[in-house]
Amino acid sequence: MLIGTGVAAVAATGLTKRYPGVTALDEVAISCRPGRVHALVGENGAGKSTLVRVLTGNTAPDAGEISFRGRPVTLPSPRHALELGIASVHQELTVLPELTVAENVLLGQEPAARGRLDRRAGGRTVAEALDRVGLAGLDPARRAGELSLANRQLVEIARALVRGGRLLILDEPSAVLSGDARQTLFGVIRALATDGVAVLYISHLLDEVRTLADDITVLRDGRVVSSGLAHGYDVRRMVREMVGREVDLVYPSLLEAGEPTVLEVRGLVPRTAGPAPAPVDLTVRAGEIVGLAGLVGSGRSRLLRTVAGARPRAAGTVTVNGWKVRGGLRRAVAAGLVLVPEERKADGLVLELPARANVTLAKAPRGWLSVRRERAAFAEDQAKLGIRAVGPDQPTGQLSGGNQQKLVLAKWLRRQPSVLLLDEPTRGVDVGAKVEIYRLVSRLAGRGMAVLIASSELPEVLGMCHRVLVCRGGAVVGELSGEARTEERALRLALGVAE
Repeated sequence: MLIGTGVAAVAATGLTKRYPGVTALDEVAISCRPGRVHALVGENGAGKSTLVRVLTGNTAPDAGEISFRGRPVTLPSPRHALELGIASVHQELTVLPELTVAENVLLGQEPAARGRLDRRAGGRTVAEALDRVGLAGLDPARRAGELSLANRQLVEIARALVRGGRLLILDEPSAVLSGDARQTLFGVIRALATDGVAVLYISHLLDEVRTLADDITVLRDGRVVSSGLAHGYDVRRMVREMVGREVDLVYPSLLEAGEPTVLEVRGLVPRTAGPAPAPVDLTVRAGEIVGLAGLVGSGRSRLLRTVAGARPRAAGTVTVNGWKVRGGLRRAVAAGLVLVPEERKADGLVLELPARANVTLAKAPRGWLSVRRERAAFAEDQAKLGIRAVGPDQPTGQLSGGNQQKLVLAKWLRRQPSVLLLDEPTRGVDVGAKVEIYRLVSRLAGRGMAVLIASSELPEVLGMCHRVLVCRGGAVVGELSGEARTEERALRLALGVAE
């Protein structure tokens, strides 16, 4: 059912797209109206990305119609979509760090007069676009690589507005943001909607969808399950319709941790170019799950990577099961300490390899490498972790985010580690895969593994962890356990605000 009244900025009916053995879109209908935020939710593989590619002219549908402001249109290429005013901002930003802010905003849309760049007109366009995204005070001549991640996100949105901006498609825009940066982004989105922009918003974070969206469409297996006004949806309904069943959103019960200390960190100082942060002490016992919380820039990921040996130390010791681990990733892995990194695509996997090869990267089967042994290892881990793939030979880059994350976990669990470090373990992962990952981590802790999790999602660390260490300015500024594990206390510590 299409919702609302008035002429839609972009509407689609009957969109169908088939690939060999897969129907990615099955008669999908959606309507995005000016001045409204329309959220598109669904598990990985539900068809969201295919729908975006169709709406942006990157993929031709096999059937169906698209209309722009009430008139039927065809979108044979991304340029045609941009000329109509359909622009997209993807989770993996395309801001070019060596170019200036102004050059990034105007990229591909530089105004010209008599065959020459019109710098004056370009300056006005940039100023207007930056003002619309809340960056009026930003120097357009500044190199984009010097900006914070949040501001690079806003620069990308400004570029999308310059390119059209009648329909703005935002794919997981808040996945790399937290705290104030996320709220700033939400304020910009609401302001753009107030200006008459139609926004198609894609996110796995259902609480923010519920807060931000005016309309919601749920996809499952390439089909529209439902579409309606946001006030008719709560998180439980969205989850039920996304996965086709009731899913318990409560985090697994925390089992009592053992007594022996498995991981001990004393006086740890990461090596940095600037002033050295305060030394950090922490311990994790057998069967204990400890969380690292904090805002973007708090140093939680840097601390985790230093513990793992992926970053050099300036000072301090890391001890696993009573043995001091000298610096370096290889020594840490040999001691039984492994890291599932934040950027799984860049640091955790080789996307061009088949899934079977990634599973065995950290510990190959005994004897000569062979496809047969790799397939056997993949089958074993697929059964244990519930990895969904066409088969062991499927290219890793074709898997959903949740299944890629399970591959990284499988790779390191083959080493049978004593300590598991998880950096943003559910970023870009749909709700069904999140629940599976939470249960897996809980099972691993139940078997005596020590787990240290860094996450920007406060509910995640508060719900999953026995204790939460809050980071600010590269230092651990507080510890929360028991009934003291509340979002309010964590945020006060993260912001440095007194009780």
